[in-house]
Amino acid sequence: QKMTETRFEGVLAIFLLLSFLTVNVALNIFNKYIFSGPLPIPVFVTMTHQIACFLYAFSCMAFPSFYKRSRINSSAMLCKLLIIPFGFVLSIGLNNISLMFTTLALNQLIRSLSPVTVAFTAFFIEGTRYSFAEILTLMLLTFGLSLGVATSTDFDTYGVVICLASVLGSTFQLVLTGFFLSGEEIRLQVLDILLYTAIPSSIILAPMSVGMGEMQTLTEAVEKVGLGTVVILISVGCAMAVLYNLIQIILIKYTSSVYFSVAGGFKTGVTIGMSYIFFKQAADIFSLVGIAITSIAFAIHSYLSYKKRLPTNKTKPVKEVSTSDEEQDLLLGKPSFIGGQDIPSPDLEEDMLRAKARSKRISRTC
Repeated sequence: QKMTETRFEGVLAIFLLLSFLTVNVALNIFNKYIFSGPLPIPVFVTMTHQIACFLYAFSCMAFPSFYKRSRINSSAMLCKLLIIPFGFVLSIGLNNISLMFTTLALNQLIRSLSPVTVAFTAFFIEGTRYSFAEILTLMLLTFGLSLGVATSTDFDTYGVVICLASVLGSTFQLVLTGFFLSGEEIRLQVLDILLYTAIPSSIILAPMSVGMGEMQTLTEAVEKVGLGTVVILISVGCAMAVLYNLIQIILIKYTSSVYFSVAGGFKTGVTIGMSYIFFKQAADIFSLVGIAITSIAFAIHSYLSYKKRLPTNKTKPVKEVSTSDEEQDLLLGKPSFIGGQDIPSPDLEEDMLRAKARSKRISRTC
């Protein structure tokens, strides 16, 4: 019976992992299709995804066995929830805008730079030290990315700059979070994040959408393809964003965070590969070599980051606000996903929190 249960868990894990990768890649491809085609209104569409995810999280409160809302009971938690919407706009908002100008493959390639920017920030701010293997993978990742982007036949300066800004936006969010939390370790569920931050994010995105003239573009899209088509495209995107978050939660809740880490490490390579299949993109040999090096280095770095977090000498948190187990750890040293898009969150925030915790303990001793 135990063997049967183990086999069932293995099959369930594989099924959820494949579902996670499928929906993730499909959502990226779908966004690229509509943003560079029938609906070039990325900010407005991103806003609708956030609203849909809020409604989904709100409805989940009717099922306490599946989701129990974490209460805001500390200034640190409130601070984190106020920072997330700004980070979301800088990261995901700019990322979706870049899809109007650059290919999906180039977009995903540039997004792979996030471990490098986070590592540099952690080194200069907190003096974080990395192993030789980690440094080597980051160097390979940077080399592969530079080669892939520089030799790409689809290079677009405007799109590349916006995409780079989105990567820096992710890092900026982590820096602000680690700076303002003052040594407190905050753990939230995915649904908590959607419930508390989706509407504030939409409020920030709304004037951006108007300022970019997306209302006029939306009107033109309705006239060109019809109101029904526009509604269907937006609804499909919202449904995919909600489904993505649902599968992500189930994957972590009923299997293990290791599967989540593995999926995050491989999805970049899969998305880049699918980009060449679904869209007409020229492929230079040097660009392909750069993509291959980047994808391999990114996957290895993801594995090393997960291995580094194994509970060998785990530091006891100074203060913890929690409601369940590993599913709540998404905003602290693990990749987090908001509105169907991923925000890479490696070790920077965790290192900053632990360093501040150590300094507080030392000051008390003295």
